[in-house]
Amino acid sequence: MKIIVTTCDSYMDVLKGFAYMFNKYWSSKADVTILGYTPPTFYLPDNFEFISLGKQRDYGREWTTALIPFFKQLSDEYFILLLDDMYIQNMDESLLHKAEEHMAKGADKIFLVNLSGCVGISEREKDVNFNVVKQNFKFRASLQPSFIRRDYFLKYLRPEESVWQYELDFEAAKNDDAQILVPKQNIVSFVNLVLKGSGRLSKIGKEDSDAIRQLGDSGW
Repeated sequence: MKIIVTTCDSYMDVLKGFAYMFNKYWSSKADVTILGYTPPTFYLPDNFEFISLGKQRDYGREWTTALIPFFKQLSDEYFILLLDDMYIQNMDESLLHKAEEHMAKGADKIFLVNLSGCVGISEREKDVNFNVVKQNFKFRASLQPSFIRRDYFLKYLRPEESVWQYELDFEAAKNDDAQILVPKQNIVSFVNLVLKGSGRLSKIGKEDSDAIRQLGDSGW
């Protein structure tokens, strides 16, 4: 399965901790593709590949613009999408494979987190592990860790939009007949490292936060 992570120049140091946490709690054998702009000058693990999308312009307004050409030429029918500040803390490999089976059978998107705090998310049960997300659920375009079908992701990638505009366009993905699933329990657990511009290493265990600082984290 292809795992894609988006980043930008101002968050580059976040990748140090991301790679550390991913390889420790997900797998150092999983192939990870980082989509960014200026290539990192620091070491990334061998299972990480950095692809430059060109010179960064206004990332806050044009997150979608740089991604569209890449995903148009991508041959994979679906992939896992993560953001660079999602520091993985746990992954259920068995449930991950069950989710991929549903993607292979035609699901358009599968959240990797339970989202049980979102009232009214589920329409009905899909099977013992997954529920079907309601067509009118407000956060269908959420960028929580997910499997997502390439064509479905491209459908809502409009030029010159920020990551927040993509995610918070509540009406766009409502009632689009896409099959979106949500697990009954977390497939992935993570910490959002950056919240409102502030780092949250304190939310990570001391052993991991100390290791990340030793990698040269710039203060996140």
